[in-house]
Amino acid sequence: MPAPPEGPEQEKVTMTIPRLAERVGRSRSLIHRLATNPAEGWPAPVFRAGSSRPEYDVAWFDAYWAERQQGITQGRRNDLSAPDEG
Repeated sequence: MPAPPEGPEQEKVTMTIPRLAERVGRSRSLIHRLATNPAEGWPAPVFRAGSSRPEYDVAWFDAYWAERQQGITQGRRNDLSAPDEG
């Protein structure tokens, strides 16, 4: 019996939009809106055989979500502050 492939040939873990929403504790509609907005830069989805539900790479989504959350400053207007001097 051959060993499972390692490295880049290994199959990526993917999830549907509802599972991704559950993973980060947000609504499915928000994740769907982000996934379908070209400005967000999401990769093309993959489809499992016999399924019409789009799935996205979990590792990519985790990195995307962490970067997105870092850029959010709740309750502060960024357009009014002076640029950092340095």
